[in-house]
Amino acid sequence: MTPVAKIKPVNIGGVTISNATLHNEDEIIRKDIRIGDTVKVERAGDVIPHVVSVDFKKRDVNSKKFIFPLSCPSCGSKTTKDYNEITKKKDAVRRCISEGYECEKIAIEKIKHFVSKEAFNIDGFGKKIVENFWYLGLIKLPQDIFNLNYQEIENLEGWGKLSVTNLKFSIGQKKKISLDRFIYSLGIRHIGQENAKLIARHLKISVNFLKLENDKNIESLSNIDGIGTTQIQSIKNFFLNKTNLNVLSELEKHLEIENAVLLNNKGLLKNKTFMLTGKLNGVSRAEAKSLIEKNSGKIISNVNKKLDYLIIGEKPTIKKVNTAKQLNIKVINQKEWMEMLNQTG
Repeated sequence: MTPVAKIKPVNIGGVTISNATLHNEDEIIRKDIRIGDTVKVERAGDVIPHVVSVDFKKRDVNSKKFIFPLSCPSCGSKTTKDYNEITKKKDAVRRCISEGYECEKIAIEKIKHFVSKEAFNIDGFGKKIVENFWYLGLIKLPQDIFNLNYQEIENLEGWGKLSVTNLKFSIGQKKKISLDRFIYSLGIRHIGQENAKLIARHLKISVNFLKLENDKNIESLSNIDGIGTTQIQSIKNFFLNKTNLNVLSELEKHLEIENAVLLNNKGLLKNKTFMLTGKLNGVSRAEAKSLIEKNSGKIISNVNKKLDYLIIGEKPTIKKVNTAKQLNIKVINQKEWMEMLNQTG
């Protein structure tokens, strides 16, 4: 649950601000932010407005502290703060304990994640469409995406034959997916892109992932370097939920899940590190990363001395490009990168 301050509209740097992030429950307590307070707000990095402090002199004597709900406002489930084994403290974020699609808000966010660029990457299926289709009852679970009533959609405001045809085509194109992206698409807590890749390489085929319903099979994941007790417990929780099992069963009927691609240690990009910035032509960021890894290259997330090549697309981040040049890192465009792979385009 992410708290947001609703404030009297104010102009900051030419932008009218009426909402400001409050970060989390601990921050609200630390700054003693209360309902009705007069606060100082700034835009961090000229982007995200947040509450810096409270003007206590202007506080009403009858002001009330905000108490975080112990029950989820969406589904009524218990809310909790996870205990972090590393820090030996409870996390700052309070969450709904729902693991499946029983909580409306979590379900909507899980479907947004499912269609996102790093997961199924379905063109024309953005966040607003997910929300709209949810409230219209067109989708409630991920498998519903592959069973859409296109005739009904065509009659909706803002839709027509062409847009429906394009959506149908986009969804049809995504029925084939790699095992790691499929695992990532499910939105299992603590299973990000890198963990999904590690699990996929270990399990090799989708059948083995679907067999994780068995506790013994889940425990085998502890042999993977990089997968710890936190990730394993999250996977257990996921498979204990009956709705999640139903989702997996139904998705299996619609999809062709490709076997994991084992790492190639003799590829054309062996011992080379890459980073991407800007939009590439005809290839998504996730597909580009996958192509680099299939050819023995490595992706890193920051421009530093360990980086060999910065690949730039349209509208790259200027700061990254300038930093790369200062560090004498080779900056290449998409064509030059494709030539490294003996490909054109």
